[in-house]
Amino acid sequence: DTRILEISVSLTYDLDGVPVGFHGVTRDVTDQKRLEEMMIQSEKMVSVGGLAAGMAHELNNPLAGILQGTQIVLQRFSRDLPANLKKADEIGIDLKKIQEYTEKRGITSALSGIREAGERAAKIISNMLQFSRKSGKDMAPVDLEALINGALELAGKEFDLSRNADFRKIRITKEFEPHLPLVTCSGSEIEQVILNLLNNAAQAMTDGKQPDTPHIVVRLKAVEQLVRIEVEDNGPGMNQQTRKRVFEPFFTTKPVGKGTGLGLSVSYMIVTNNHNGVMEVRSEPGKGCRFIIHLPLEREIQPISP
Repeated sequence: DTRILEISVSLTYDLDGVPVGFHGVTRDVTDQKRLEEMMIQSEKMVSVGGLAAGMAHELNNPLAGILQGTQIVLQRFSRDLPANLKKADEIGIDLKKIQEYTEKRGITSALSGIREAGERAAKIISNMLQFSRKSGKDMAPVDLEALINGALELAGKEFDLSRNADFRKIRITKEFEPHLPLVTCSGSEIEQVILNLLNNAAQAMTDGKQPDTPHIVVRLKAVEQLVRIEVEDNGPGMNQQTRKRVFEPFFTTKPVGKGTGLGLSVSYMIVTNNHNGVMEVRSEPGKGCRFIIHLPLEREIQPISP
């Protein structure tokens, strides 16, 4: 890892006041700078996350109306519903001809497009609402090794033709400390976080300058009263500007339409807000990317809502 040093230098003088050398003190402030950066990130996420959650609540009602209205219109044209056939017969309309017209004029496909776009927006809103949700319903002791193995198995079945992201072409290395204690957490939420990190790593190694042998290392070990999870890839890495913004909602380096910029921000809130944990990233251009998660072994403090 790159270390950050703070250096203080002063001249030394002889008895005649002539400079004869200098005296310097070097202090490693890497951990201090990382802690400051994490605190700034946490404060930023609390404020921006609260705004995102508020927007999501306001958008939910009109979006639900759009989706429901679109679904009703599509149903009204269907010949599979007896009520539609009955009404058409009452006023002397051939429903089959109407259906053919709507299909040939693209009305049906346009309505289907509206529904699909609405469903995608609903998924984005669902992610935004993660910022204001408290976890706790499914908190239970979880075997993280089994959970991560399950997430790797799920990721291994994914193959996205649009991005050519195929986990079967990626070498996976597992470095798990044996006999780890169970961790009280929401298994489904932590699995979501791990899958997000695995998918991002696969996409980064596909979209950027792909290494000769794409490689992801997943580590799991105990550190004092914490469990440390690491997901590291050998992809293109990030510059400093991207690294500082990577957890911000709606920030993405992907082209328009290929990413919402919510995956990592939701993961961050799941870890920090719902589990009182810590999530950080270490990366440099050309040197891959490493996400680090610390989860407490004991949950004595309730999650704090932003």
